[in-house]
Amino acid sequence: MQIDTGATAASSESFYAALSEIGQLLMRPLEPSVLYEAVIEVLERRIGARLVMVGELDRSSGWLRRIAPAQVAPDMADIYPERIPLSLARPGFWQGEPQLDADVHHVEGLQMFRPAYLRHGVHAVVAVPVLKFGEVCAALVIRASQVGFFTARMIELLQQAAASIGLGLEAHEQRTRLLQSVQDEARQRRALRLLSEMIKLVTHSADEQALLAGACRVARCIGGYRVAWIGLLDEDDPASLRVRAQEGLADSVVASFRFIPDGSTHAGDAVARALSSGQAQVSHPAGADHLDWTPSVGMSGVRALLALPLQTDGAIVGCFVIGADEADAFSAIEVQVFAETAVELGLGIQMQRAQAARLAAEQELRFNLQHFHTILSKQYAGILVMSEQHRVSFTNAAFCTLFGLSETPAELEGQSMEALYARLQPAYRDPEREWRRIQEIMAADEPVKGDEVAMNGGRTFLRDFTPIRIDGATQGRLWHQRDITEQKMHEARVERLAFYDVVTGLPNRRLLFELLEQARTRATKQGTLLAVGVLDLDRFKSVNDTIGHGGGDQVLAEASARILGMLREADVLARFGGDEFALVISGLDSREQLDVISRCILQALRAPLNLMGEQLYLSASVGWTLYPLDESDAEGLVRHADLAMYAAKEEGKDRGSLYEPAMELEQVRLQAMRERIAQALQQSRLQLLFQPIVYIDGLPGLHGVAGMEALLRLGDTNELIEPAKFMHVLDDPQLARPIGRYVLDEALRCCQSWMRSGISIPVSINISTRHLLHPAFFADIDAVLDNYPDVMDVGFGIEVTETGPSMDHARAKVVIEECRRRGIRVGLDDFGTGSASLSHIQKLDIEHIKLDQSFVRDILSDERNMAIAAGVITTARMLAKTVIAEGVETAEQGDLLASLGCHQLQGFSISRPMPAEAVPGWVAGWVPPASWGSLVNERQSLLASQPDGA
Repeated sequence: MQIDTGATAASSESFYAALSEIGQLLMRPLEPSVLYEAVIEVLERRIGARLVMVGELDRSSGWLRRIAPAQVAPDMADIYPERIPLSLARPGFWQGEPQLDADVHHVEGLQMFRPAYLRHGVHAVVAVPVLKFGEVCAALVIRASQVGFFTARMIELLQQAAASIGLGLEAHEQRTRLLQSVQDEARQRRALRLLSEMIKLVTHSADEQALLAGACRVARCIGGYRVAWIGLLDEDDPASLRVRAQEGLADSVVASFRFIPDGSTHAGDAVARALSSGQAQVSHPAGADHLDWTPSVGMSGVRALLALPLQTDGAIVGCFVIGADEADAFSAIEVQVFAETAVELGLGIQMQRAQAARLAAEQELRFNLQHFHTILSKQYAGILVMSEQHRVSFTNAAFCTLFGLSETPAELEGQSMEALYARLQPAYRDPEREWRRIQEIMAADEPVKGDEVAMNGGRTFLRDFTPIRIDGATQGRLWHQRDITEQKMHEARVERLAFYDVVTGLPNRRLLFELLEQARTRATKQGTLLAVGVLDLDRFKSVNDTIGHGGGDQVLAEASARILGMLREADVLARFGGDEFALVISGLDSREQLDVISRCILQALRAPLNLMGEQLYLSASVGWTLYPLDESDAEGLVRHADLAMYAAKEEGKDRGSLYEPAMELEQVRLQAMRERIAQALQQSRLQLLFQPIVYIDGLPGLHGVAGMEALLRLGDTNELIEPAKFMHVLDDPQLARPIGRYVLDEALRCCQSWMRSGISIPVSINISTRHLLHPAFFADIDAVLDNYPDVMDVGFGIEVTETGPSMDHARAKVVIEECRRRGIRVGLDDFGTGSASLSHIQKLDIEHIKLDQSFVRDILSDERNMAIAAGVITTARMLAKTVIAEGVETAEQGDLLASLGCHQLQGFSISRPMPAEAVPGWVAGWVPPASWGSLVNERQSLLASQPDGA
């Protein structure tokens, strides 16, 4: 059977379509085999490729195993072999280069495939390597009857297809690793919580039985396991294990059974091995097939069994057994945590037994019984009592455990102080120093509290010394010691939290300034430049909106890792909070060196990031300053770098900027303007002017005027200052709402006064983003409408800038819909200059858009502006939205906009902004340009068809 493998050359459209479809495949979390099949289908359908297969490399066996197509017809098995020897690959293939065999019938090494090639008419074969994380892991194999099928463009397409497969394999492996790490972390947290609860039990249990029962209950209820039981060895019969507590077993479970540690009958069972070896053991019972001595009632369905030996005073006293439904319930980390749990439980048993022993021994003591009882009840407290003759009068088991002594407390009694210290020496980090300290304390013979002792293994003890006096006479000395290693580690963790960021592990603001001061000192001594930078991720809020704050934290961690990859070990990267980072780079020779570093950091951040099924693209703006060219202190350097960062954002983001003194002067100017606006608001020196909006097919006078737009001006000088010079103040957290309330009140007051003079035209008001999204926005609306109720007879509108909806799109949508429900018109101002897109027109319930004057100004001479205006007008009209063109300065511009379908205009050619009192006279005298006369009849017909008063 022959198959046509010589398809005609694919067109450019087919190439692009194939690449597009393969790219779309990467957006879906596909298994490798599914991805292979899908890529093969695209190549066969789009570019006419035939006999395509994908195989994965098995380096250990030396074969390429076919993965796709998975199912092969019997008569095609020879052309789709199960495996191909890797020895056929030439050196270039392992370097990522396609291997093209143009004449397969004469290429050495292909003899085994020639019958199949002859039968199917194959003359040329290309094998394209698939790289995963830089290493060849698979191959894309395509066969053709003519070598001409494999043009340079075709080879390039196949390479891109193979690269796409590699990206898909990398994404799949990363998803697999992430899922596994999440599962491991959850299981580890559960084990650690169980350990925490076990420690509480050890501390608070009333007696040994309560401790054992509580341990089983914690394992089953908190750990979520099927069964838990504890068996203790009988003191009189060490071969007998008695069940002392259980959760999940039947009440009729046998109370005790025989166990022979050295016997072979139970050698394969986890419990037997744990008791014999003293180590935690895991087994996987098959169904209910347990050994005859193991409690079996209630154990059916257990697929994993963990046996933990319990030890007191170094001797095995029993076993803690936990059964789970899942075969993989006990990972290595969980076994380690549970082993620590068993240690805590053993210590608890030991402590309960020691406490009972201490209570019995109290009657024999000749000094302060109450004080001695209090000390003995301390958790993990090691007690040593020395007689006046410097011999051991008493010690407890905890003391022997703390110092790793093999002797029992009874065996230590009567030993001299020197002999005991000889036994304790190996436990101390500095034995000679500790011996001098002990002698110093005894010579002073005064109480000592909280004396820290450094022990081997990184442990820390806290030592107390109390002279024992009865009736004023010294009767001995009491040493009280406890292990505070965990406490010290906790304190270290707390200290780390004080200096390091939790999400990224980077130094925080507090530590940054300490490191920056040190770097300034070194730079001064070495005579080198020190760069201080502030970096802020661009549009990071949209990342949180897309993948949530948890995903945002992962993005921050990835961003910090990429930046660190561009830095040296001596450099500093710190997190200020949010998405803002600070950098300290020392030892620079020139500004050009800093420019290179800055570009490398920004380039590293631009690489795509695959996270939670989303492909994210990051960018950042970074500001720099150089010390000692900038001689400021640490706070000043960071502040200057921050100013430079904001300058980079204003220049378009995704770039760096170096601090210049003028930046700080600009900040001073901006702050001064803010104070001027605040004073003007208090002193009523803000003013409103009104600029008309007219119908391009309008009539003279009132019927040709669509409305008036209220424009804010600052009037604290001889001239009125336009908002362009104080735009930053309009969105200020403290001033946005007061300014917005003033504009609302003044605009509606003027509108109502026009109505009472016979001019009923609506007014539109610009609202800042911060005021629009303020919780009290509608309270402000209701208050002003209560003062000017007539306005709603003609209605009024608000206009928001493009940055408004993009700040919090969901919240803005809710507010705008509520405005429309109340009869308030909403428009989108300055369209085309901000971050909004045409999708906002569809998503938001707006009535009109204002086409920005930057597109209108040169519309007659710039074809691009005309094309943009035409596209916006056409799309808006298809969505039933009105388009208002602002900045119209000539009648010719109006004529062109009319031809494009725009029916409302605003600009200096119609009227400059005017005071409120001039509006009635202007409306009455409004006369459209003569060139608009041809459209008047259309407007008159429209008005005639409307009901009266419309």
